[in-house]
Amino acid sequence: MMNRESLKRWSKISLRTIHLLSIIGVGGGVWFSIERSVWINYWWLALISGVLMMLIDIVSNPIWLLQVRGLVIYLKLGLLTLLGIYPQWDGLLMGFIVIISAVISHAPSKLRYFSIYHGKTVSSNKDSKG
Repeated sequence: MMNRESLKRWSKISLRTIHLLSIIGVGGGVWFSIERSVWINYWWLALISGVLMMLIDIVSNPIWLLQVRGLVIYLKLGLLTLLGIYPQWDGLLMGFIVIISAVISHAPSKLRYFSIYHGKTVSSNKDSKG
């Protein structure tokens, strides 16, 4: 039987995998000018999987809401919601979403775990892994 930490970790890994696949679907649709109706389900899957990962992080450690890694997710969610409103900007928005995702996920922990509220790096062993 899996313990709670293992379940949380594998849940995040599974959600991240679904999230990456869905972002590929959205990006392909946007960058290859495919009709929105073809890729909109990928958009919804990206949004739902992203929100679920976010909820796991918040439940694990509410300080996540104030850390740079959380703030970047708010920005990404905002950009995702803009897709389709001004189609001429969709390619640029998708590119920016992918770039900031890659940068924040590979940034040093001193940056990712920096809390704007506390003015310093704040982490704990309660942070979710995966």
